[in-house]
Amino acid sequence: MISKKSILLLLLILLVYSFSYAQVLTISRVEVVGNKSADKSLVLLASGFTPGSNLDLTSIQRAIKRIYGLGLFSNVTITATQTEGGVILTIRLQEYPKLAQLEIKGNKRFKNREIEDKLGLKAGMQISPQQVKDGINVIQGLYRDKGYAATRVQSELKPGSKEEEVVLDYKIDEGQKVKIKKINVQGNKDFSEGKIKKQMKTKQASLLRSGEFNSEKYQEDKGRITDFYKKNGYLDAEILSDSIWFDPTGKDMFIRLVLSEGERYKFGGVSFHGNTIFPEEKLRKVVKFKPGEFYDQKKFEETLTELNNLYQEEGYIYVQILDNTSTQGNVVNIDYQITEGVPANIHFVRIEGNIKTKEKVVRRELSVIPGRRFHRSILLRSLRDVMYLNYFSNVTPDIEVLPNGDIDLILKIEEKQTGTINFGAGYSAVDKLVGSIGLGIPNFMGNGQNVQLNWEFGKTRNSLQLDFTEPWFRDTPTSVGIDIYRVNRRWYTDFTEGRTGVGLRIGRRLSWPDNYSRLYVRYRLESVRYFDFSETYLTNYKDSPYGLQYIKWPQMTSSVNFTFLRDSRDLPQFATSGSVLTYDVELAGGLLGGNWSYHKYIFEFSKYVKTFWKFVLVAKVRAGLIDGYDRNSNVPYSERFAPGGTDPDGMVRGYPDGWIGPRDASGNLIRGRSMLVYNLEYQFPLVEQQIYALLFADAGNAWMTGRQFSPVSFGRLYKSAGFGFRMVVPSLGMIGFDFGYGFDYPGKDKWRPHFQFGRPF
Repeated sequence: MISKKSILLLLLILLVYSFSYAQVLTISRVEVVGNKSADKSLVLLASGFTPGSNLDLTSIQRAIKRIYGLGLFSNVTITATQTEGGVILTIRLQEYPKLAQLEIKGNKRFKNREIEDKLGLKAGMQISPQQVKDGINVIQGLYRDKGYAATRVQSELKPGSKEEEVVLDYKIDEGQKVKIKKINVQGNKDFSEGKIKKQMKTKQASLLRSGEFNSEKYQEDKGRITDFYKKNGYLDAEILSDSIWFDPTGKDMFIRLVLSEGERYKFGGVSFHGNTIFPEEKLRKVVKFKPGEFYDQKKFEETLTELNNLYQEEGYIYVQILDNTSTQGNVVNIDYQITEGVPANIHFVRIEGNIKTKEKVVRRELSVIPGRRFHRSILLRSLRDVMYLNYFSNVTPDIEVLPNGDIDLILKIEEKQTGTINFGAGYSAVDKLVGSIGLGIPNFMGNGQNVQLNWEFGKTRNSLQLDFTEPWFRDTPTSVGIDIYRVNRRWYTDFTEGRTGVGLRIGRRLSWPDNYSRLYVRYRLESVRYFDFSETYLTNYKDSPYGLQYIKWPQMTSSVNFTFLRDSRDLPQFATSGSVLTYDVELAGGLLGGNWSYHKYIFEFSKYVKTFWKFVLVAKVRAGLIDGYDRNSNVPYSERFAPGGTDPDGMVRGYPDGWIGPRDASGNLIRGRSMLVYNLEYQFPLVEQQIYALLFADAGNAWMTGRQFSPVSFGRLYKSAGFGFRMVVPSLGMIGFDFGYGFDYPGKDKWRPHFQFGRPF
């Protein structure tokens, strides 16, 4: 190829040979001609020629190759002129044209920008024929990955508006999207073709499947097949070959996979060497498999992870465990060679990435303490507690090894926006449409304090609330807070409830029964009045002893709440593990004064269990009881229970909000003094931490007395089932759509939608 570029090069070679026996040729000067955009010094550097150096055949060949390798020139010639002082070399260049414009036509599946980003061609850069050809392959590959295997691309270089500029035109014929007509598996003996295809995300076309082809997904599928075999003991399983072809129209794709299963292995003996910290009995307890079981690659890898975790829990972060395997027939014996190393202490904990949040806000959540032995579980707990603040989008641990073997622990945090001014709305069957304006500062001044100011307004609800919480009062695990509020709320067109009050709160983190626990005390002083009764209500409750119109309003409530909370969830929203237990006791009246005297108890428990992948089963129970101190004590209407729908008392979807509960002789709801509600949900993500779908089953009821309360009397509960969705929308919070079927609803329309968005008051 080089000889075709320049006949003068041959003459130069002859010249060099003609003098090779007489004298040594020395380069006196090197000239570069024809470069316009390329820098002369770049060409000289690539050539390797320097004045005073000797000239030979090898240096000439190397120079031409290296100059071509710059990718800037379509032609390179070197001529030589013999002078008394040596040889003058002239490097003559012809540059590739510059790209003036890139035109892409015929594309519908991809936007121009998407294709341009993949090509990497920009106006002003020099372009070679090879780059044009590579561009065709890039475009076809882009379409092929999306299942357009029949896409054809043509290129054309057209003169630009300026000399030595060109316009590159790619014309795309997308063709039709291919569909996988058939996937054929060969060589399988112990597993059916259907079982193997089930491991693949690539599916052939059917009534319910599009049969689209994605090359990346297909490559991953081949790994899934071999992983499936290894999980079932076939260590030698492999895909011998795979082939893809199309029918003459290019519409239908066919895939053939040829497998070699090999022999099925079993676990044999397990031995340990080098362990001094832990006895062999303790190491065997973390082994996930038993001798005689079919070999499972997943159990094999989990065992190695658990052994490492066991040592890291005691600070041996430098432990090395080699899993030496040997086979006897179809039995795999495993010998774990352990090099324990030395334990590591934490010398210093460094926090990086906090810009707004003060370091003490993060540091006080940490259970890892400088000067103490490293423990893996304590580090994981610290990461959980920091993330639970909900101030950060991510917390990543890292270590820096010190010369003595100890470590500096580094926590790299990524802050997220926490202070917001929200303009939004909310909706529920009780309050209807409610607008809201809120100022929320969960991390006030970077001190971890929480300030909330919310104003809600609507046809049936108007409220104003101010909250302040200091989670670490005087740098101790004690929280203090105050909330002031005023609410006017219309109850189902029957009457309006007005509340004005103030609450004082104090809480403490506990170490018993464990450090997930909290204890809170709240004092509430509240004025309540009911007014604007509808004619329907006055008529229905005319002879009822529970009629609110007969009470002299306003009435004062003076009460104190004691709340025990244990929350071990891994995440505050869309949790995947852990549980929440709440027990709340409220005492009103008596020595506290006020017009109402009662004692109220609410117990609530939720459990989160990950089943497989990211599917989470959530089980909840909520029970409540309220009563007076004596027979003459009256219990406030709004403090009694009426679950149903998405009511705060208890969710029993498929029924109207606040519809379930005892009724008087005329059938009017009078709300209960005891309540029991069960919820079972199966949640799975559509977009993780943003959009979730769920299936649910609810059951609940409320009764007039505590004696009627019975956790085992399931037949006396109103039952429902259905499905729903959850979405997180910035500024609005959680949006929920639920569709429930009320099995025990007396009406014909047993399906009922429930729609809520916005944060409840």
